[in-house]
Amino acid sequence: MSAKHPRGRLSLSPELDPETCPQVTTVTDELRLRGTTLRVDLSGVTFIGSTSLNMLLSLRLRAEAEGGTLELTGLQHQAERVLALTGTRDLFRILPSVPPVAPGVVGACC
Repeated sequence: MSAKHPRGRLSLSPELDPETCPQVTTVTDELRLRGTTLRVDLSGVTFIGSTSLNMLLSLRLRAEAEGGTLELTGLQHQAERVLALTGTRDLFRILPSVPPVAPGVVGACC
């Protein structure tokens, strides 16, 4: 049985690093994830390192703990490679591109 979750989108760019991850965390800490699907658009992100990977993993755990889901979309080659090399790719629901989101539900950061 699957429930239909409201969706939100968070667009990030260009680098997720130790300087920008706290900004993203500040924004995501304010989001209510209970019963929602948060789609993180990484199509504008050119670099993902260990700090940003840990941030995404923490966000995924928080979404699951609150009864929501996290989806990643628009991964560039470098991000795909980091997830593959670290063995974390299968922990995320990854969509090939940015699917349309209902009007008025889009958020942006960084």
